[in-house]
Formats: sequence, C-alpha cells, structure tokens
Amino acid sequence: MSYYRRIQGVRYAADLLDAADRFTRGRGESRISLEEIQELYRMALDGRKVTDVERRTLLYIAKQYPFTEKARTWLQDRMQVPPEDEDTTGATAARVLRGEYELGGITWQIDPAEVRRQEARGGTRLLGEALRGAMEAFLHYNQGQLSFSAFISRRDLALPYYTNPADLFKGYLNRSHLFLIPEPAEAREALGYDLPEVLDFEHFWLFGLVSPDFPHVQFIAYIHRSQSYQYSKGYFSRASSIGDLTFAAIKPYAGFLNLEWEIDPAEVERQLALVPEQNFGNSLFAALHGGIFNGESSFSFRDFIQQEIWRDPELPLSHYMRQYIDRGTLHLIPLDYREQAAAGTASFALPEQLSPWFEGDWVFGLEMPRSTHVRFIITTPRENSDGETGWNDGFLLDPLPLQERLAYVVQEEFNLDGLTLIWSEDEYTDQRQQFGPDWHHLPGLFRKAVNTVLNDYITPTSVFNRVAQANLADVNPAHFDDPQEYRAAIRHLIRPFLKTGSIGLLPIELPDNNPVNGEPVQDSWLFFVHLPDLSLQGYWVIIPRWPDDGQQSYVYGDW
Repeated sequence: MSYYRRIQGVRYAADLLDAADRFTRGRGESRISLEEIQELYRMALDGRKVTDVERRTLLYIAKQYPFTEKARTWLQDRMQVPPEDEDTTGATAARVLRGEYELGGITWQIDPAEVRRQEARGGTRLLGEALRGAMEAFLHYNQGQLSFSAFISRRDLALPYYTNPADLFKGYLNRSHLFLIPEPAEAREALGYDLPEVLDFEHFWLFGLVSPDFPHVQFIAYIHRSQSYQYSKGYFSRASSIGDLTFAAIKPYAGFLNLEWEIDPAEVERQLALVPEQNFGNSLFAALHGGIFNGESSFSFRDFIQQEIWRDPELPLSHYMRQYIDRGTLHLIPLDYREQAAAGTASFALPEQLSPWFEGDWVFGLEMPRSTHVRFIITTPRENSDGETGWNDGFLLDPLPLQERLAYVVQEEFNLDGLTLIWSEDEYTDQRQQFGPDWHHLPGLFRKAVNTVLNDYITPTSVFNRVAQANLADVNPAHFDDPQEYRAAIRHLIRPFLKTGSIGLLPIELPDNNPVNGEPVQDSWLFFVHLPDLSLQGYWVIIPRWPDDGQQSYVYGDW
C-alpha cells in the first residue's frame, strides 16, 4: 500500500486524504467538523512536527473539502492557511527563511509553477524541506574550497573569532538573494545569472545565491530530493573579464593586497579552448588558496616559511605566508613556454625537470623580490568545479655562485651591508652527509639565523631582549598599543649592531665558542654570532635539523 497519492503530479499523504474522504462521503451537505480536523492534524504529526508532505496535504484538504466555520478557523490559526486564491510558495519561503532561520533581510525568487514541476519529480523533500536543506548547506557545509561557509571563513581570517560561525554566515545571507534554479534551459537564461550548463535536476533541488558582498562569485546549494544530505559550491562568473577575475580572486578574497601578476588575457583564452566548461576564476582561486597554502610537496611555500622565517607564535603561519607573497608576482605560464624558453624570451624561468604539463592543469609561477633565488610553480586542475586544492613546489633557479647568493640574502633581503657571513661549503656538505640530509640549503640557513637574531623575543637572553633592556628608557613596551609595533622598534635598534657583526656556521669539530648550553651539532645547525658593538660575549643561534611540530629556532647569550 502506498503512503502517497499523486494528484496532477503532486504527492500527498494518502492516509489524510482517505480520512477526509471518510469524514465527508455519504453525508450529504456534511462538513469536516472541529473534532475531525483536530484528528486529521494529530494524524499529520510526525514526531512533534508536521512534515512538508503532511502540511501540503492539509492545505489541499482545506481548499478541496467542505469545513464547518469553527474547523476552518482552527486550521487557519494552527497552520496560517492562506486564502483559497493565494499560492502557498511565498508563505512557505517566509516561514522557513524569516521565521525558522531569522533571516529578515534575505530576498528570494521562487516560481510557484517551477516548484510544482520539481515536486512532481518525486522524492520526500518538498519546497519547505528543500529550503531548510539550502540553509543548512550554506551555513554548515565547509568541505569545498568554494562552499559558502568555507569561502567566507577564508575571506574573513582577520576577523575576530566567532563562538558560533553561523552568526557570521547569516550576516552575509541577510544581504543576499536566493533563487530556485529552474529546470528548463530557457527559464535559466531568463534569470540572467551565469549558471553552469550541466546541473543535476534529477536528484537535487538547486538553489542559487548571489550577494552584493561578492560581485564576481555565485553559490549553489544542492539538496538531494530523497536522501538527507546537502552541500554548497561556489564559482566565479565566467562572464567577468580576466582583469576583474584576477582582482576579485586576489585582492579581497585571498588577502594579497599588493601581489602583482603577469596574466595575458589572450593566453587565458587560448588555454580555455583546451577543455570545455573549464572555469579560469575557480582555478585561479584554487591556485591562490589551496595551491599556495598546500604544504604536501617536497619543498612547498609553506615549507619555505617554516624553514627559513622566524615566526612569532602570536601570529598564524598564514600571516607570514601572505607577507611574503604580497611582495611577489604571479605569472601564468604560457602554452608555448618551451619555445619561449629556448628562444630566451620566457618571463618566468623553470628548471628542465619542472617543465609544465598543460593538458590537465593550469600552471602558474610565483616569484618574490625578497627571495628571488627561490621560486614556486603552482598547478591547479582545469576542470575545477569548486576551487579544488592546487599544488605548489619550490625550486632554486639562480646562476649566481653561492657566495653571491649569500651576499644577496644579507644585502637585498635584510639591507645589512657590513654583516659578515662565515661559512664553509665543505663543512655544510659534511654535516649533511654525516647527520643525514634535511631540507635546509645554505642561504636558507643564514636567512633563518638572521631572522632569529632579529625576532626572538621569547628566549630571556636573546639579542632582542639584550637590546630591549639596554634601551628601556627610550623604547618602553608600555608606550605601544600594539606589541607588533614595539617589536618592530626593537628590530630597528638591532640592525646597526648586525651591520658591524658576524654570523658563522659552527663546524662539527666544535671550537672554543661552542654553545654554552651544550646543544649537540648532530641535532641542530649551530651558528655563532659576534656583535662587538653590543657585547663582548657571543650569542648562539640554534636551528633544529628536524623540528617537531611547533619547535622554533632560538638565540641566546650569557650576558
């Protein structure tokens, strides 16, 4: 026996219709009484609520069957039954969006005829349940790079932490416009939105969402018609110009306010012709989010920051990643890269083993003026429906001899002319051979050592704290509202001492100036720092060879 009865393609609860027939059949002018409508309502209760199917059935009965005045008044009060000539679509949307989810500012566009068409497809979820599923998808699903909640979370990393993230997402929903995506292609075109051409109407209700906060981005909630799962996806409009997409993907969403790019619109068009339906905006977004922040490759950008930059534990890793990227340039590697490289006209040089494979991926290059000998290649799928995570790998591509690359670190990156670096390439090689190779290269080790001297405010006898104590009368932390500004002031005071000092890599056979705390050379790279204008005593920089999670380099002396 079927639980449902179809009338003009719409499903209703068969038991409620049977009971209504029983109450009125063979009774002449008899009407459904107050007691009978109350019994119907009790039958409709599923648990402690009336489901969409039962509600739709009660509303159908209210229109099609005779009622006593008391019975009709009771049902109208209980279910907010609209007048007989009014469609229930608007009332259902208001009940769910404004009433249940308290979204007083959201607007919607839902065609009653399209609702009837989609409900006729079958499935247990009618309009009300589909709307609830859409809200759940937007508010709580964050598995995709471009799901609504994940997108906002990444965009608003700098905002204060929300005890309930849904409060943040609701703020955006309250300024948004929701629309039911119609099945007929001509009806979708009439909406005026840049919707994907391939959509699964057989299994899903599909709701689109546009927001004035994201002028180049649209979102879709997928609500399964019969099963209890839903999710959301976002996509960058393909109607936007390449310049708009680049600005939209980089500036407000990725947080790279000063990152420059070399992306030729004509080259983008050439590459768009390779794979039908690919979305350059989604792939660019993936490159700038998952691609850059992905730390799974052999020498990722994340590895570069973790290995060579002293990081303040009060600041997230993403702060330093953005700080470096924000001074860089992003290149789109062209399809004829190999020909350009052979002719010497390529704007971004790649090592031979990393020559790009274009068939399945967009290929980007990232270079940063603060470390030009380190570059990164980023790949992300062409068929990218939800900003899927990209991949990046770093490489050294610099014809300069090691001595000149080390000089670049000191002079160009840190502006410390006069700082002497004491090193032996043979010693560096011997340590890697004897203790096992790690990921540190020699310029990166000196970069980490200088960064540690400038920034380590945690170790009690660090250079930072020695300078801070000596200048307490002039630079008092109590005079700064932001501790980062105070630390910047101390770093400014440290720099003159470095310009007359030296940093040397200590050998395996430790000399007399070995670390006073006895750190073993097999566990750490050891540096001796001499700053004669600051102290007659030396300082030691300790850089773990294989740092555990959260293990940081440090510097100390015995003043």
